[in-house]
Order: sequence, then structure tokens, then C-alpha cells
Amino acid sequence: MNRRLATAAASLLLLAATVATVGPASAAPVSAGELAAAVDGFGPVNVHGTGSTVLTAAFHGFEGDPVQISVDARTATNTDPRSTTGHFHVRHVHTDGRLVADFEGDITCLAGGGREAIATGVITKGEAPWFPGLELAGKKVALSVEDNGRHGDRMGWVWGMFGQSISDCQGTVPFIRTTGGDFSVRG
Repeated sequence: MNRRLATAAASLLLLAATVATVGPASAAPVSAGELAAAVDGFGPVNVHGTGSTVLTAAFHGFEGDPVQISVDARTATNTDPRSTTGHFHVRHVHTDGRLVADFEGDITCLAGGGREAIATGVITKGEAPWFPGLELAGKKVALSVEDNGRHGDRMGWVWGMFGQSISDCQGTVPFIRTTGGDFSVRG
């Protein structure tokens, strides 16, 4: 951890020295505040909220099913998104009321930019009665959200339990509009 901090500090110092010396001859040295503003995207990232949607015809066999995703995650810096803490919960119910899947877990990586964020995590417990024999615990998931204010958000997901390979902070675009709830993305 100390090596990472030292490397990050050295990188910022090198960036500051480069910015201060590469500019036009008439440019003033860069202040710490100006440098902080230049690397604003490296600050903390927070994602909080719940979004619900109804699956479309693109989800063959599940169209009309309600799905709800909750995310509460934070990271101290966008330069080390694996320093994340947080939790997620997913619930999918079929139109006839039967449970398709209900699982939760720990967020292991969080990255954000503007109004969008991608969080990956590992399922710690859950059930998927629709898929007998499917083991959920230990599988990775990727959740993506887009914060467009109240009632205009989008979300997306990739489920590792169905064979998709998921790396830390890798995800898909938020592909489906929420029909309820609200996500907040800061960072």
C-alpha cells in the first residue's frame, strides 16, 4: 500500500513539474490548487441508490419481469478504484410472482466519470430458484449506473454466473431506463 502511495505521489509531482515547465515561457508556475483542479477526476467516487425496471422483449422469456438493483459504494480515489467499500443487492421476480433470483454481495471495484459509474462485486449470498443448481456465492457481477436526476436514470449489468468473464471495474453501458428509484453518482 505504501508503495502505491509513493508511486502515486511521485506521479503527481512529475505531472506538476511537467505542467509547470512545459507551458509557454510566460506561464506562471502551477499552484497546488490549480493542480488539484486539473486532476479533479482523481477524487472520491460515491454511488448510492436503488433502481427498478421492467424487462423488455429483448430479454426473451423474462419480458415484463420486474428487476431491482441497489448499490451503496464509495472509493477514496478514482486512481485506485479497488480501494472500494460497499454493497449491492439484486432482486428479479417473474411476472407470475415466482422468484427468479435474489442475491447480494460486496463491491470490489468502483470507477466513475461524470454521471456514470461502474461497480464490480462478488456475490456473498443469494438464491436463483429459476436456475436449479446454479451456484451464486463467489461469482462476480458488474453493475453500471447513469445518474440523470430523479426518474431518468439508466442501469446495466453483466452476470458472471452465466459464464461471462468480468474483470475489476469492467462493465457495460447502462442500457435500460429505470422505471422507479433514484441513483446518485458523485465523482
